[in-house]
Amino acid sequence: MMRILVDSDVVIAAMLQNEQQSAESIRIMDALEAGEFLGITTPVMMANVQYVLSRRWETARNKPDRARVVAAMIDILALFSEMIPVTMADFYASMASKFSDLEDGLQHFAAVRAGGIDAIITCNGKDFAHAQIDHYTPTGFATEFFGAE
Repeated sequence: MMRILVDSDVVIAAMLQNEQQSAESIRIMDALEAGEFLGITTPVMMANVQYVLSRRWETARNKPDRARVVAAMIDILALFSEMIPVTMADFYASMASKFSDLEDGLQHFAAVRAGGIDAIITCNGKDFAHAQIDHYTPTGFATEFFGAE
């Protein structure tokens, strides 16, 4: 079964349903939930998701709706089969690379180091031009592996 690193922007686009790639991101997350591939993540990606949801779901006092964020994170984490670590070496590799977005480089090098990652799905495909792993936008992955709908 394919092991796919799913970027936090895909999860966020699916959750918030208000971005250009939301429809295909939802399709990716539905396929992940259905077990069509193994979802891989990192602590940094999940922290990004948690931060965005916390900011999005603020109460009247500008505090996160903690219960809502926790419930969503429990559901999201359950979809992923593995969380690969991010090491200092991954930070250094990203900084020494041609990745213009250092956080994307960090995720990429964590995946390379972990090994066995078949692809990366990200809404920012152009940021992965220097990737050593196949990368797809949600639309590209859905078209390639699930066919046109």
